[in-house]
Amino acid sequence: MKNVEEVTAEVLQKIRPSFIESEKLIWLANELLRTVKDLASNYEGVLDVRLEGSVAKGTWIRGREEVDVFVQFSKDVEKNKLEKTILEVGNAVIKKFGGRTEIRYAEHPYVEGILNGIRVNIVACYKVEPGMWLSAVDRTPYHTEYIKSKLTGTLADDIRLMKSFMLGCGVYGAEIKIGGFSGYLAELLTINYGSFSTTIKAASNWKPPIFIDIEGHYANRREALKVFGRPYILVIDPVDKKRNVAAAVTDTKLSEFILASKLFLASPSERFFYIPERVNRRITMTEIRRMLRGRCILGLRLKVQQKPPDVLWGEIKHTLKGIYKALEYEGFKAFRYDAWSEGNACIMLFELQELNLPTCYVHYGPPVSLDNVLDFIKKHYDAKDTVAGPWVSGPRLYVLKSRDKTSVKDIIRMRLIKGDISVSAGLMEVIKNAKICKSNEELARFASKNISFRRFLFEFLEARPSFLAKHVQ
Repeated sequence: MKNVEEVTAEVLQKIRPSFIESEKLIWLANELLRTVKDLASNYEGVLDVRLEGSVAKGTWIRGREEVDVFVQFSKDVEKNKLEKTILEVGNAVIKKFGGRTEIRYAEHPYVEGILNGIRVNIVACYKVEPGMWLSAVDRTPYHTEYIKSKLTGTLADDIRLMKSFMLGCGVYGAEIKIGGFSGYLAELLTINYGSFSTTIKAASNWKPPIFIDIEGHYANRREALKVFGRPYILVIDPVDKKRNVAAAVTDTKLSEFILASKLFLASPSERFFYIPERVNRRITMTEIRRMLRGRCILGLRLKVQQKPPDVLWGEIKHTLKGIYKALEYEGFKAFRYDAWSEGNACIMLFELQELNLPTCYVHYGPPVSLDNVLDFIKKHYDAKDTVAGPWVSGPRLYVLKSRDKTSVKDIIRMRLIKGDISVSAGLMEVIKNAKICKSNEELARFASKNISFRRFLFEFLEARPSFLAKHVQ
């Protein structure tokens, strides 16, 4: 078995860009920077144009090249004017280079394009002093300068390894859909512990709440926790003491990272890392149908409106939790749930112990010592849905009740129509019209037509984090 050093050396050969690749990317970045500067100079309120992100820091991974150009505006420029300007400049620049543009949304809309297979983002922010932030992205130039000031020796390669490890383990990405580690957080963790291997060793022993304050903004953990409460992981932003860089990390993704670190140290392997040239294994419909056999899966298909991803996934996650609670309330045992979305399509999946409930169930009454015991008897004695009882067992009353509906599909449909489920307001109407899959075969048929959903369904049914999966992704 190879040791950590041998594995990471081999991984680096695959994720570190070559000299020629770096030269080409830097040339494109500089050309974009120059073009954006030329166009943006015609607009009032533009103060500077900067290269940000992993290209500016020199920490990008081969196969995940991304150029971020930030246009800095005076704080006196109104938000709507800033947004109008960045959309005009961004669209003009991407089209000048022969690319197609898409409008993306963070706090402000920004322009994204693909040029020669490389993702390009043209983003607006305000140029302000630290702590005087007018938008979340105003910190980005300070983040870039801070990381660059810390990149000594082989630290850039250690950061590449950390990002690749997080990608390979499925914990990379601070967007709501993922709830994982941002690139900046990966950089800070590596800087804090000094290398990739020492970070992994430290993470394998983490016991939440984890507290990291590289610049010592707080006297101790207790003082910081008074400000931030008790998050699972608290990493103070070196350029903003009021911000937790790890705020987006869910307890699930944190736990997965800790477990992946333990497993990697116990058995070092490339399978923990994202390797750009690795080809995704083809998933067959035979496998999907085999995995569906004997499983109780509730599927809801709905059409959603195009929205900023974080908005849509915030709504999806809220709705998933609401349906899960409704299932539990009705008496179903729900093991887990997840959702897939692409374009206007969204499918929510719930794995249950059963799809049909018994026709009767026991309803617990109060202890006979309580004053309301007579009210309970009066309510249930002659009720139409009372099958037997009330009877006394131990200290309390019980009654056997019948159900009008026993199918999960009928029960959920009824509750959705009545609006009797906690659903995000943004999905309220579309969820009422959701198509409830009548069988696992319906899910299989859709998976046969959509490769993205097929992979999602496979991973849902396999129910293992990527670093535990049988098949290397």
